Amino acid sequence: MGIPFIASGLIVKKRNSDFRTLRNRFQPAFHLRYDDYTQYVPLAATWGLKLAGLEGRSSWKELTVSNVFSAALMAGFVNALKYTTKETRPDNSSNNSFPSGHTATAFMCATILHKEYGMISPWFSIGGYTFAGLTGITRQLNNRHWIGDVLVGAGIGMISTDLGYFLSDLIFKRKYTDTWKGKTDYDRYDAPSFLSFSMGAASGPSLLRTAELYDTGNGSPLGMKLKAGTATTVSVEGAYFFNTYFGIGGRLKVATLPIIADIPEENKKFFDMDGDRYQGAPVNMFLLDGLESDHLGMFDMDLGVYGSYPVSRHFLIGSKLLIGRRMNANFSLNSVCRINPQIFDRRIVSEEAYKQFYQEDVTYYMQQEDLTREDLLQNQYVDDDFLSIRKSSTWKIGTGISLTCRYKEDAAFRLFCDYDFASPRLTYDLKNTWTDEEGKRPSRSYSRRTPMHNVTFGGAIVFVF
Repeated sequence: MGIPFIASGLIVKKRNSDFRTLRNRFQPAFHLRYDDYTQYVPLAATWGLKLAGLEGRSSWKELTVSNVFSAALMAGFVNALKYTTKETRPDNSSNNSFPSGHTATAFMCATILHKEYGMISPWFSIGGYTFAGLTGITRQLNNRHWIGDVLVGAGIGMISTDLGYFLSDLIFKRKYTDTWKGKTDYDRYDAPSFLSFSMGAASGPSLLRTAELYDTGNGSPLGMKLKAGTATTVSVEGAYFFNTYFGIGGRLKVATLPIIADIPEENKKFFDMDGDRYQGAPVNMFLLDGLESDHLGMFDMDLGVYGSYPVSRHFLIGSKLLIGRRMNANFSLNSVCRINPQIFDRRIVSEEAYKQFYQEDVTYYMQQEDLTREDLLQNQYVDDDFLSIRKSSTWKIGTGISLTCRYKEDAAFRLFCDYDFASPRLTYDLKNTWTDEEGKRPSRSYSRRTPMHNVTFGGAIVFVF
């Protein structure tokens, strides 16, 4: 089961910064160190159950040897990668980010608990992997790891445990081993309760419906259209089935959607970027070149009903109907501007108007950066406080179909296609004025509901209980 995690981590690495942006917008000040302890909880539970007299898969000697091998292999893999890749941590504290050692340890411990006691009750496995997942998520919230670090770390932890038990079985000459080949005596009609980790790509409308923005109350429109790209999604999903066909469950999903702001060239020419014309100036001092692209972060929490039909012992067709909440993170679209050369053209701007509206600011910029007039006209200026979109939440619905390949009793792969609909009310705060005497920039707000239809295709690693 570890290889798909590693593959997912390597694929999603190129979006590391996008997912870190979500953390910074939803929980920028998060700093709790309980992940230092949760990583060991599944292992402590394993040994605690053994001490309490609950018989597991292994004898005391076998448990000790398999655990030592697993830990040694995990530490070797993790440290070999950490000190060869030398990837910088998100908080810039050191150059040993990839992969996550905490997450590797947590999933090693969870897999040990799963191997020892998962066959007695699925809740041991569910509990162990829940703590492991919590550890990985917290490593990202604490700004210590990228998402790719965490996924690869999880895979290393699981593979190391498989290898550790394999070597232990060789030493103790166990006749039957579940390390490489799982039990296959499960029935086609077993209740398919599951916990899955998935990654996908979500498509939706190419344009998001946006509010019209004006430079003044009755002034020139910006004419902005928000073009949406393909979103990357990561989710955790689980369901408890009462029988072969019916269950209830839920899903947590995080998505990062690339947004590009498109503005007609004609609108850029006339949009008052700083309120100069509103105050009587003949032309704008700044001309709008465009808005920098950004990513819209979405966090979904869903509950609902799940259905499954066993086509055969190895293949299942599934569906679901979910309802929940979607939270959109706040994000900004920075303006990129340049100085309007017309302010130096005395046929358009008189000397008196130049001194009244522009001279002070031109002098400031030239002295601040030691620029000539030619340099000033060639420079671009970024305003990171120009346009912000507030965080919001709304109700949503979702459904989907899936094909699951169950290749052993407790493990499967899944391909899925999900559909989600939400219609959040997005509020835009526009600041195209100079700061006032108190150092504040007045803003105008515009709101509009934005229907979002998302179709997600992806794959999942599934633990079946």
